[in-house]
Amino acid sequence: MKTIAVIINGIRLPYHVIHHAIDKAKENSSGIFALFLKGKHERSKGYGYPSDMLSTETSFFADEVVSEDENMITDNMQLVRQMVEDESISYHSVLKTNAPVDEVAEIIAPADLLVIDKNFDDPTLLADRKISLKTLKERIDMPVDLVAADS
Repeated sequence: MKTIAVIINGIRLPYHVIHHAIDKAKENSSGIFALFLKGKHERSKGYGYPSDMLSTETSFFADEVVSEDENMITDNMQLVRQMVEDESISYHSVLKTNAPVDEVAEIIAPADLLVIDKNFDDPTLLADRKISLKTLKERIDMPVDLVAADS
């Protein structure tokens, strides 16, 4: 069976990418593999004065935010599973933390097509290691469908 890979980076769920992958899977009798990426640490809040950091960014708060973000990713994983399986399409997924681009390329290598958000390079929450779309495309040997939000 052919496989369509989808990469979802951070807590933002690109519905347009999921819908496009589902449409492609129906057309080609393919399964869908979703790779969810997250970083190890919450991104810096970008405060200007270090003296303000203790009062505004405590360890407890940072841990709570990361936990909430991880819960959102888990919810997104369940939602995507439901969307795909509702269409009677074979589905599996993996969540990777702070994966380097070579690992991402290796994980999706068995796929026949990569469907990814055209704005994949935009900054996202929970993204410690920045994986650029250009670098990823250099390391994979498969067609790539870039999907814009308005398509």
